[in-house]
Amino acid sequence: MPQFTEFPLLQKGEYKAAVDSLIIQCRKLPVGGESQRDVRARLKVAGMWTRERGPALFRFLRLVDTDPIVPSPLVRAVATADGDDAARKVLADRLWEVNPIIFKCVLERMKERVHSPNELLKYIDSFAYPGARLTGPAVSSWIQFGQGLGLFKPVGVRLGLDSLGEKYVDKATALDLDEFFDEDKDEAPLLPPEAPAAVAPPSVAQTAPVVASTLALAEDEPDEPAAPPVRVVLAPAPAPAPRRPSPVRAASDLASPLGRARPVPVSRFATVGTFETAVLDDTRGRLAAWAAELPPSPRGPGAADFSIEAAHWNDDTNRCLFRLAAAAALVFRLPAGTAVAAWDQLEPDGVLDALFDGQAPAQSAHPLDAQALLWISLLARRFAEHPELADDLDRETTATGLFERLDAALGRGLLDIELLWILRELEALGIVKRPGLSHLTATPDREVRDTLFRLGFLATPYAPDGQALSAASAAVRRAAGEGADAEAHLRAFSEAAGCAYDCPNRRRCDYACRERGA
Repeated sequence: MPQFTEFPLLQKGEYKAAVDSLIIQCRKLPVGGESQRDVRARLKVAGMWTRERGPALFRFLRLVDTDPIVPSPLVRAVATADGDDAARKVLADRLWEVNPIIFKCVLERMKERVHSPNELLKYIDSFAYPGARLTGPAVSSWIQFGQGLGLFKPVGVRLGLDSLGEKYVDKATALDLDEFFDEDKDEAPLLPPEAPAAVAPPSVAQTAPVVASTLALAEDEPDEPAAPPVRVVLAPAPAPAPRRPSPVRAASDLASPLGRARPVPVSRFATVGTFETAVLDDTRGRLAAWAAELPPSPRGPGAADFSIEAAHWNDDTNRCLFRLAAAAALVFRLPAGTAVAAWDQLEPDGVLDALFDGQAPAQSAHPLDAQALLWISLLARRFAEHPELADDLDRETTATGLFERLDAALGRGLLDIELLWILRELEALGIVKRPGLSHLTATPDREVRDTLFRLGFLATPYAPDGQALSAASAAVRRAAGEGADAEAHLRAFSEAAGCAYDCPNRRRCDYACRERGA
């Protein structure tokens, strides 16, 4: 079973009526399917579809976003259920299936006493919750859906178990978390209902030669449109990035990376969440050949710019880690180019050390950056909660363990991409060395993740939690190597190629890119 971290967006209003509306939408979907445009229009009218949240509804209902949209077995089960109560039971079983961990944790607490939604949200956002991290809106959506299904009912200003929820208590109690985590895996890829039965995919070793030969044959193929591929939706489609000028010729002074090789046939990549290994290797080679022509990229601020040295780690490990975290927060949270200047305001007056030691800073002789001071204060509080964090890092034997330890202490709504920067600087200073650590030292911001998503290295450009960020960092390394310029090369490629959602260059682009397969 998987652990979904996004749940359907219900119609605003009374939750039971919203679920009833969802059941009606399932019944309205014809057995033979309906056009994509009509389905989305009807869902928008019902208040259940937005570009950002709609894909979560499709994934929950096991619908494939093809044209026409054909009802999945789950939708048919809801539509043909004997009455609304039976339809709600089908949806409740699905809600259990997509994340039994949150089900178990909430039901075991609620069988003891009633809880407010805010209490449940705080519990799921705490260390006590063992499952994948969920955002506050995701937890709220789950609770609202549960109320609409009849799992929970209002008891004053709190929630208690309703009749349907009581039926899941024994099932939740019997769920063994250790066994679940040993077997936890995502759902199989979605296939259109009319597609033939799935065949076990070939191994990479079997696939690579076939793909390589396809590339060789592509030069001999006539320039005919590729046969339309089967689209498999594994992740939500991203919201369009803010529009920027994207002329056919790159607006920058960089040489265009387009038109240098035969186009990769669309049929090779427009099928799955991430592209095949051979396709990604081909893209990596093309990127590397183009990036070799680029001038050196100016490197962003590092530990040395904040006067942080390896010797400081030996003197006071936790204080040194705090200063690294503070520098990371300034780099990513303040306007570009202002981090070092803000640091130079804080450092001479001893503000950093005072906050770390739990003391009020002395009166400063000059104004301090209010935003910088806020972030430093928040970090000082987290470090007070984890006084031995640096020692804990020293005890971690794997790169993944290092990241997870940092994320558990400094993540949870405070730092995210900064954690990768901290690991990058710890490695650069020679303080921390672990096999594979370089895969967790790229800093993929949204612009970089958009590029990786379009090129098929990521299944989604979103990074709502540490696990997704670490995957994005590894994708940077796979696409652009382990050099310090990796992210800069990806940004430069996006600029020079005129990349954008709804890209105007898709007809002349030779890269394997989702925009060409859209």
